[in-house]
Amino acid sequence: MSPFEKRQYSGKQIIKAGDMLRDVNELTPEEREWALGVLDNFRALHAMPLNTFQATLRQRIARLGISDFIVAQRIKRKPTILDKLYRYADMQLKRMHDIGGIRAILPSLKELEALRKQYVESSGRLSHRLVRVDDYISQPKDSGYRGVHLVFSYHTTHPDKQDYEGLRIEMQLRTRLQHIWATAVEIFEAFMGENFKSSRGSQDWLDFFALVASAFAYKEKQAVVPAHAGMSQEELLRRLQEKMESLQVLKVMQSFTLTDTLSSTHKRTKGHALLIFDAEEKLSTVRHYTPAEYEEAYSAYIRAEEENRNRQRCQVVLVKMDSIQQLEKAYPNYFANIRLFRTHLLQVLKGSR
Repeated sequence: MSPFEKRQYSGKQIIKAGDMLRDVNELTPEEREWALGVLDNFRALHAMPLNTFQATLRQRIARLGISDFIVAQRIKRKPTILDKLYRYADMQLKRMHDIGGIRAILPSLKELEALRKQYVESSGRLSHRLVRVDDYISQPKDSGYRGVHLVFSYHTTHPDKQDYEGLRIEMQLRTRLQHIWATAVEIFEAFMGENFKSSRGSQDWLDFFALVASAFAYKEKQAVVPAHAGMSQEELLRRLQEKMESLQVLKVMQSFTLTDTLSSTHKRTKGHALLIFDAEEKLSTVRHYTPAEYEEAYSAYIRAEEENRNRQRCQVVLVKMDSIQQLEKAYPNYFANIRLFRTHLLQVLKGSR
């Protein structure tokens, strides 16, 4: 077990660090170093519970007979954690439920509902406590985001694993189409220097993403964004077409290309990948680490975050991977892969099902 995964700070210290980090620029260098050190250690603790949930998730998917799926896991990016602390005054770092995130991308709603049902109906028999279920499919967010989130509290009686007791893990269940929408939003915000995921930025673009989400919801025969509830499908598609033309969306997407993708090696498969996506330089860098190199991977992750902390259009994330091919499918936003979004967008405009 990596030293990074041993708990080094008490619950009160974690809460204090989170409160200090609400405005990290106001801290002295010493305060900042201490508070970020607490965050780094607390965040790293989530790696072990994530591995546990990933193994169980794969087993449950296999029992359902689903073969065409993607499972991915990551610990939350530091800028995203800091932004969340800044925006929500009552948010405690210790209680943040999505620092450890695992995602299942499934072919359709049929498989998603079967998996969700398996988790929810067996919650009383699970070792870990199901804290909450957020259904953003039957009730999409105003932004257009759709998916199902299951939040668990990790529980163990093993004496050597008490450092992880009570840590929260968020499991995201998405269909392939929902995943295509969500990662496309991230590509747009990276290249445009906006924060669309948090519903901030140009209202015209936020309206565009919401309209696309509702169009995709029609394709999956599910609820549309609340603002579009009284709108016919024909009216929705007309407004989407008008918005696309006014924003020149297809022309904008043509600029979402990379000049290069650098990889430390193409031979390694399972392990961790450090992804650095620089939208300004149009460069994606992938550094691979074997399972035995986790400590080195996490140290490199911390260094890369610090080196790029003032660069808004540069994103850094550490993920667990099965293969290069699965990595790009799970995180197309870090490879500026907008092709599938464009394809489905044009299909819905033609009335395709």
